[in-house]
Amino acid sequence: MRVTTAIALGLAFPGAAVAQTLELAPIRARVVAGQEVQFQLRSTGGAAVPNAQWLIGPFDVAAVSQTGVVRGLRHGTATLVARSGGKTVTAEIIVEPKGPATIDISADPAQVVPGGITLVTALPFTSDRDPLTGHAVTFRSMAPNVATVDAAGIVVGRAVGQATIVAEAGAARAELVVKVVANRVAQLALTAPAQARTGDVVRFLAQATDARGQAADPAPVRWSVDRSDASVFHDGGFVAERPGTYVVTAAVGAVSASAPITVSQRVHNRTFEIAGSATFGQLQAAEHWAVNDVLYVSTISDRLYTYDISEPASPRLTDSLMVDARLINDVSTTPDGRIGLITRQQASSRKNGIVFLDLADPLHPKVLSEYTATVSGGVHSAYIDSHYVYLNDAETASLRVIDFADPKNPREVGRWQVETSVMRTSASGQVEGRSLHDLQIKDGLAYLAYWKDGLVILDVGNGRKGGSPENPKFVAQYTYNHADYYPAGMIAGTHSVFRFGKYLVVGDEVFPGFFDLNSRARIKTLGRLHILDVTDIEHPKKVAEYSVPNAGSHNMWVEDDVMYVGNFEAGVRAVDMSGELRGDLYAQGREIGSIWTGAEGGYRANLPMAWGAQPHKGYVYATDINSGVWVGKLTPKRLVP
Repeated sequence: MRVTTAIALGLAFPGAAVAQTLELAPIRARVVAGQEVQFQLRSTGGAAVPNAQWLIGPFDVAAVSQTGVVRGLRHGTATLVARSGGKTVTAEIIVEPKGPATIDISADPAQVVPGGITLVTALPFTSDRDPLTGHAVTFRSMAPNVATVDAAGIVVGRAVGQATIVAEAGAARAELVVKVVANRVAQLALTAPAQARTGDVVRFLAQATDARGQAADPAPVRWSVDRSDASVFHDGGFVAERPGTYVVTAAVGAVSASAPITVSQRVHNRTFEIAGSATFGQLQAAEHWAVNDVLYVSTISDRLYTYDISEPASPRLTDSLMVDARLINDVSTTPDGRIGLITRQQASSRKNGIVFLDLADPLHPKVLSEYTATVSGGVHSAYIDSHYVYLNDAETASLRVIDFADPKNPREVGRWQVETSVMRTSASGQVEGRSLHDLQIKDGLAYLAYWKDGLVILDVGNGRKGGSPENPKFVAQYTYNHADYYPAGMIAGTHSVFRFGKYLVVGDEVFPGFFDLNSRARIKTLGRLHILDVTDIEHPKKVAEYSVPNAGSHNMWVEDDVMYVGNFEAGVRAVDMSGELRGDLYAQGREIGSIWTGAEGGYRANLPMAWGAQPHKGYVYATDINSGVWVGKLTPKRLVP
């Protein structure tokens, strides 16, 4: 969760009445990302209003200086607010994306037979690798006698040979060669699984033979299914969202074969239940960390709470530690639980950074040391790996690597950051237009949730690119257009990451453009989790997603093929992640169960706002912003007489 200026001040926009004694010019502006426009605040008589306070939201769409200069950052709509003398006036900012600079073009398969079809996809990107999903792309074939292409990118083979398909968007251009091969296939036979459950990925196999009955493989097979609530992929993989009978067809040109499959509803033999809780409402909870028999809980305040969880169903508060901060956003420990770490934001001294904790007495933490030298602007998230802490510097939105081999004298040893042309550094030193949130380190690779810049993967010791903690090296980036998923005017970006097996879960965090974190009213959120296949680590590919309708998403953890998610208003969810993953996991019924985390005595009474969950020693520990600590457990379903 990012605390913006508007949130910190306790302001709630839009909704404030427009003051009749103030005028803002212009009242509406349209800018291209990276460009700026000057706004003027005047009284009704035309005199300039000095010392106005300027705010803008969402912060990731546009930025404003305290002289009224607005800079477009990313495509979207923002609200500019000028405030003076307790009165406010607003203006609308529409930020247009930069034009196309490159196009990613592909076809699967890139081979057809005469009369066969394939789909060419072409996605334009700006020079900053922002995807332009709504931008028009035109297609043409350089050899229409061999293959033609229509406006939607559908290629039809006409004659044996090869054709170059050209995609153009603005000044950007990309080419792809499609081969048209002779159709040797006289007959297709399908080998199909007889049945499956919703969410199971099963394989259809097409066996092609020629006129002599000899194998005609490989053949460019086109797959289709007769219902919209199932998908079949280029490799014959099939998955359904609803039970029923489906007919899958394989075709090579005019030769085709079909086979049915019966799908049953996915049934879980476990349920996810509340095992205990330690609710509180005087403060808002944030992150948590379970280690050995202790649970540490940070707050959206200056407190770190410590709980004895030797009896998991009855967490017992043993101590609280106060530091100079208005938000302790993250907490974790070394694997042995001897050294702890908390991150600080909005310290009164403006020296935020991180605090190392002495956990010799784990139920009563003590401050061991602080590190603020290069990260005094605040730290949102941190991850401990060996004797290194990887963290985000909130002021510069950069990755910093801190060596704490000597925990009393930590020092910075590495740094890395995304570079984009839309960035601007404010007078206070805050970088606008770039934001790094969550991160995870696994097997020498750093996975960074870089907000509008999507996912970034770095080599910090894996060996693939020769990187190290002291010298991180770029491996890959995966970007997507958040505006495709969420309404205009909302803060939306890539917030969290979690690697397991061959998959990487990438989570979005979505809030209103302005909201008051200190109010007791409900805060509306949205979000989803994108599941990427990172088998080819340099080319991550989205294969599935999980999204609870009309609810947010925050932090997640996967263990033993179960994903535990803090879904904000939707509480804590447990999701079956076993086997191969493709498609819409929520629609497929992969959710095992959920815990409703609202409490009558919570900061916001009876309103869940689950932050995240961590499995530990057979239980699942979770925090809820509004209500504190919850303990869940996966248990076998009980038969009801």
